[in-house]
Amino acid sequence: MNNIKFRVLIIGLISFFLFQCEGTSFNDQIIGDVTSKMATGICDSIPRGSTITNVLVGEIVDIGLQGMTDVSIEFDYETNGNKKHHSSALLYIKKGSSYKLAAIGGCEFEMK
Repeated sequence: MNNIKFRVLIIGLISFFLFQCEGTSFNDQIIGDVTSKMATGICDSIPRGSTITNVLVGEIVDIGLQGMTDVSIEFDYETNGNKKHHSSALLYIKKGSSYKLAAIGGCEFEMK
């Protein structure tokens, strides 16, 4: 009986890791970048520690210069009980099959 439980556990862990290793979509990457970077104090208009919600990815436009892609975004953020709406643009550079965030409109962000 313990052998069966052990096998089920191992199969479950392997399945979990395989699922996690699958690539995320570009849309998911954009949402992740917005939620993880916008509330870090890099934008004067968005205080550090704000809560980012309702991220909406707008137009994704390949601008054709060295793999650059422009993305319009909108989201809400809350700080000290005050909710505000924010719109901006992100610039990504395509490297191979992945995208790297290069710039955030109106914010001080350096690509690493």
